[in-house]
Amino acid sequence: MSKYIPDKEFSVTISGTSEIIPNIYELEKIGAGHDGYIYRFHDYALKILKYDIKLRKKRGLMTFEKATYFRNHLNLQRITQPIDVLLDEDGVYTGYVMRYVDDLTSVKKKGTPQYRNPGDYSCGDLVYSWEVLADDFQQLSDNGIRVKDINRGSYLFASDFMYLCDTDKYTLHSSSEEINKSKLNFAIAKFLVSEMKKTGDYDKEHKRIFDSWVKKSSNSKTFRDEILSDIGSDYNVPISKYVDYKVKTLLR
Repeated sequence: MSKYIPDKEFSVTISGTSEIIPNIYELEKIGAGHDGYIYRFHDYALKILKYDIKLRKKRGLMTFEKATYFRNHLNLQRITQPIDVLLDEDGVYTGYVMRYVDDLTSVKKKGTPQYRNPGDYSCGDLVYSWEVLADDFQQLSDNGIRVKDINRGSYLFASDFMYLCDTDKYTLHSSSEEINKSKLNFAIAKFLVSEMKKTGDYDKEHKRIFDSWVKKSSNSKTFRDEILSDIGSDYNVPISKYVDYKVKTLLR
């Protein structure tokens, strides 16, 4: 831990606009992870990073070089990339800015009219999000960025369905196209399996089958075609209904 997470007030400046936030801790805290804390500022999410630059580099986290490369080279639509950097009072890089995505599936939304379960969205929502994410992943590949560390906390579900967050461990300057295609398949398959697991009380053997399907789907060049064939022409079918069908085909 370093001076980047002080105990009391912490003033930051958004580099691109020179806007000063006198105390970021007065903002709504919307997330936290092993590498930082996230606050909402109007239509933006501000991530204040833990650790010093040496440890960030060692752990492959979001360095100044990586954040500015994302800002200068990318315009991703469904991945919450850095679009600006945050500086502390000494002008030292201390975090970054992203567009805010209102996650309607979050715990904070429970009990409100806005709350939704991921399975409530339609198969059409899934297909459209997948198309846009495919463009985003291609843009990453074209700019030599390799996708890494997609996990349970990587998903956000706004009114128009799926977004991915947490690009901190993505790597620069690497051969990436085939790996990124596999990672996109993994992200979709992992999401579908997480919904499948909600349809019943499954034992270890069932979960092994699910995990095997994720692995197989990640490496499949026809995965998207297979899902589109499953869905058919009725894109209004809820994802929950589709995964109920998919579970039966996997476990039969």
